[in-house]
Amino acid sequence: MTDLTTPTRRTVVRSAAWTVPAVAASTAAPAFAASPCGTSYAWRVDWGATGTSYTRGSTVSGVQTGSAVVTGPTGTAPMTVTFRSVMTGTMQRDADNLRLSTDLTQTAAVANVGATGGPGLNISHAAAIPSGSANAQELSISFDRAVTGLAFTITDIDISNGDWSDRVELTGTRTGTATGVTGSGTGADPWRATNAGNAGNGANTRNLDVVYTAAIAANTPIVLRFWNASGNSNQRIFLSDMTFTALGC
Repeated sequence: MTDLTTPTRRTVVRSAAWTVPAVAASTAAPAFAASPCGTSYAWRVDWGATGTSYTRGSTVSGVQTGSAVVTGPTGTAPMTVTFRSVMTGTMQRDADNLRLSTDLTQTAAVANVGATGGPGLNISHAAAIPSGSANAQELSISFDRAVTGLAFTITDIDISNGDWSDRVELTGTRTGTATGVTGSGTGADPWRATNAGNAGNGANTRNLDVVYTAAIAANTPIVLRFWNASGNSNQRIFLSDMTFTALGC
């Protein structure tokens, strides 16, 4: 009679065959992928691409708005960049204000603002424009999550004697690389053309490249002030594509 308490060779082999897959399965388990909410990505507000959806809102109680929704890499949540325009003094917006340069109605469309390679966001004032910093457009730009390394170009900062003399200020910790433009972008020393001359909307002779050296917190706006030092015709500048780094959600 066989002793049932002593395993046979066949029983041992069968038992071993069942235990091997369990060990193999445990060692082959994949690691969890990094969450997009904890990963930083490069983003771009691209005025000429389908990855950016821009909507100019209505004007309510004197405040005009625009919204750019940017689609990021797979797995990330879209980012929203909000533009909020408020006028001070007696300055009036042009009908094209906060339109894309390819969607202008008061002047010819511009496909390549400041020779930056694509369209831009139009910021413009209607004639007759008053002079002095008290009469300005204050454009607040905010992001729905924190961003670092924000960079963009302000184009067409120029002078046409008797018509306009652009002045631009910008809040925040940033640097500016100028082409045909002088100043530091503060209220006391606004950016302005180095000499008189009307730069074409597509020329790169009156550009200011801005790079933010400090992070910008979520829903905390930077503010661009645009005004006229002399003249009474009309005036406009453009904002190029914007690049920055931010979390995926």
